[in-house]
Amino acid sequence: MTIHPLLLFVLLMMVLTGNIALYSIILSSLIIHEIGHLLAAKMMDVPVKSCVIMPYGGEIKLQQEGTYWQRLIIAVGGPLATLLGMASSILLPPLLAEPFFQVQFYLLCLNLLPFLPLDGGKIICYTLLTFFPKAKIYELFLALSLCAFTIVVFVTLWLLPQSLPVLVVSLLLWGNIIGEWKYRKYHIAYEKFVLNRLT
Repeated sequence: MTIHPLLLFVLLMMVLTGNIALYSIILSSLIIHEIGHLLAAKMMDVPVKSCVIMPYGGEIKLQQEGTYWQRLIIAVGGPLATLLGMASSILLPPLLAEPFFQVQFYLLCLNLLPFLPLDGGKIICYTLLTFFPKAKIYELFLALSLCAFTIVVFVTLWLLPQSLPVLVVSLLLWGNIIGEWKYRKYHIAYEKFVLNRLT
């Protein structure tokens, strides 16, 4: 598990502004979330190539493509770990419990948005692909996600400077989905002809 340099920059800014406690809570929350994905991958016998902690969560690369069912379970692992983190906040001292719960809650809400590459989008997309393995489903989800993050980026640009943290996360997600969109034909061809999964 590694940490993306941009997250280090964001966390450094928090430390320099005196938000060391918030820095620790955010970093531990992201790690808890990603451990959920890693444990789910291990449970499904899907080897993990890498795990990078990003400002919006993490990106896990698998060594081999699992089935849609396996990928669905891996996607669910992070939100389940976040829910366990929220439940564990009652065991923390009162001064730490509330901010820890809030960070876990915001992380869960962000990750359950129904757009790729977030967990909510993966959960919906992989559920549909498990039962209806059609290339158009994947392409439709990419298109909807690209439109949604394009709108979010323009809205956050309009609301600057108050929206700077949301803009940074939105730009990262937008860049990720643009990359997925550019290579969607290759991804679909791989799924169709190599793995014989899509129609």
